[in-house]
Amino acid sequence: MEHLQRKILIELQTLGDPKRAEIHQRYHKSKRIHWGVSVPQCEKIANAYAKGLSEKELVTLAEHLWMSGLFDPMICASKILSISIVKPSQSLWKLIHKFLQDVDGWALEDSLCHVAWKCVLDQQKRLDDVQKWTQHKNFWYRRAALVYTLPFAKPGQDPERMLKWAASYTTDPEWFIQKAIGWWLRVLGQHNPKRVVKFLDIHWDQLKGVARKEATRKLPEKWKFNINKGAKNDDTFTS
Repeated sequence: MEHLQRKILIELQTLGDPKRAEIHQRYHKSKRIHWGVSVPQCEKIANAYAKGLSEKELVTLAEHLWMSGLFDPMICASKILSISIVKPSQSLWKLIHKFLQDVDGWALEDSLCHVAWKCVLDQQKRLDDVQKWTQHKNFWYRRAALVYTLPFAKPGQDPERMLKWAASYTTDPEWFIQKAIGWWLRVLGQHNPKRVVKFLDIHWDQLKGVARKEATRKLPEKWKFNINKGAKNDDTFTS
């Protein structure tokens, strides 16, 4: 497995683009080493090297790549775990917990979304673990509580538990938390705008501009009109 890991690292570094790496590092405000490999390239490499490997081997390979601490191999690791042969399990869920300890930016956190989604949908009791993240001192954990439960904003799911978490975040000054609130509400609003309007009516004054704009960005005009008057007069709807 170490030999395979070295081959992937060499291929990723070969594909690297120094100019893109500099831009990525600056954009993500990252202190990690970036090689400038695109996400589609990482996904292509993950799929190529996954062929013929067992689920256990894939998980081991992903863990080794993640533990390298290098941005591009870490993205590649998340793509390996997203492959369908890697099934949701308690051990995979524990690995997500382990990986979250290293998350220091939205790109790494979001790269694990599909892995987390299949785990929480497989066993909804895992939401009890996620709820603990809502009180975590590290805001990336607090953000993950919403980002990793986005499937529950989709039709056929009960969003109320996550909306309570979002409500508890409304006074959080962290930009990424506010953006995550808006993201969750935007997805919910695509099929349940009435519930989004209800949430915004209650919490509008506490929310930052980024949350307001993201939540209403795709909300139909007739539903925007139903938000309280203070909201209607806000420049959110004209920007």
